[in-house]
Amino acid sequence: MRTLVRFPIIHGNEDMGKLDGAVSKTRTEEDAQKHQEVVKYFWKTIEEAIKSFGLDFSKVKIYQDSLPICGKEVEIVDDTAKTGSQNYLLLQSLRNKGATIMGTESPTLLLEEYELMQQVYNPNHGQKPPSMELAQSLLDRRDEYISIRINETLLDGELGLLFLGLNHRIEGRLASDITLIQPLGELRQGK
Repeated sequence: MRTLVRFPIIHGNEDMGKLDGAVSKTRTEEDAQKHQEVVKYFWKTIEEAIKSFGLDFSKVKIYQDSLPICGKEVEIVDDTAKTGSQNYLLLQSLRNKGATIMGTESPTLLLEEYELMQQVYNPNHGQKPPSMELAQSLLDRRDEYISIRINETLLDGELGLLFLGLNHRIEGRLASDITLIQPLGELRQGK
């Protein structure tokens, strides 16, 4: 039996990398402070939920939104944790308990996503913003890739922890022998 526990995530400023400045410009100082408080509370809630499971971390694989398959996954987690990212501090803590960090996404698709976000947050004068159809198509391709990655690497007797943004949809793409658990509630928006 294979089990996947999906946690929807909220990105903190530290998770935005080079896009942080552009994204921050879209919020007032008060909104930015509230957002950071929500992010901190949110990740504390996820951490407490994981503690309540009483897991054997030697049988846990961690799948993370935007973490490329590249051979440097642990270094990426450690470097991002140093920025104060609540998400990556939790990943680091779980790895230290024995969980395995898994590269989760296609580097090529992540680069496409980055370029799309650059166009949204730093538009060139005269350039049309990307269409919603283009953005949705890219998200669908990422979701398909993530699902295949989980299907191929989560083994019988293992439990996967999936940290994935709210707009992602992997339901219906997972292998039939993977039990999906959503402890913070089932996601119902979108497709």
